[in-house]
Amino acid sequence: MLKDIRKPFQYPKLPIDKKEGAKKRAKAKDTKGTLRRIWSYLAERKGLLILVMLMVVISAIFGLLGPFVIGKAIDHFIVGRTVSGLIPVLLLLLVIYIIQSLSLWFQNYWMITISQGTVFRMRSELFTHLHELPIPFFDKQRHGELMSRVTNDIENVSSTLNTSVIQILSSVITFVGTVAVMLYMSPLLTVITLTIIPVMAVSLKWITNRTGKLFKEQQKNLGELNGYIEESVSGAKVIKAYSREKQITAEFLEKNAALKTS
Repeated sequence: MLKDIRKPFQYPKLPIDKKEGAKKRAKAKDTKGTLRRIWSYLAERKGLLILVMLMVVISAIFGLLGPFVIGKAIDHFIVGRTVSGLIPVLLLLLVIYIIQSLSLWFQNYWMITISQGTVFRMRSELFTHLHELPIPFFDKQRHGELMSRVTNDIENVSSTLNTSVIQILSSVITFVGTVAVMLYMSPLLTVITLTIIPVMAVSLKWITNRTGKLFKEQQKNLGELNGYIEESVSGAKVIKAYSREKQITAEFLEKNAALKTS
């Protein structure tokens, strides 16, 4: 059983150039600068972003309030075997879940509006910037890799803004609210339940230390594969003229296997 659990994490080590790895680490150190640049784009829709945050707070609070009211209803009406006053409680629950659903809908709608507007501007500026670069730059870069930057990388930014921003804030509020309600109901059970958090933190760190490197390698291999495909398709006539199909196919399979492994 232990072997089956460990199997997904037993992958072949990928050869990464030390100089290239050092360069990646140096770039990753400017996380604050990257976040500041992304915020400069988001700041254009600051009012809408505040509304999103407000909707996240409302949805998190009412998401906690619903189960709390249900718990009280079970204790009073089911355990107490009485139906007197049940209708007002059911109506209260209906109002709670309607408000939560509306807040979820608005926060997702507005966040998608913000993220798509942001990536639209980023994609437009990147496309314009590519046309201002000197010709030698394109001689040294794979065209497919540049296309991957404009499409795949920007799409990753979009998906991150769509989900991660909301999830982080919502998770923090839900966690704090849940712990507060648990402490109110039973401090002893709360302490016992929270003992699992250190185990989860260690487990997640163990997993992310391994998957993080592979994610970077995956993006690199994806860019190389896109570049190779673009060059192969655009140069198909030359490949056919010199009968290089087998070599091109073999190199493609090698790059495809590297992407699959990562």
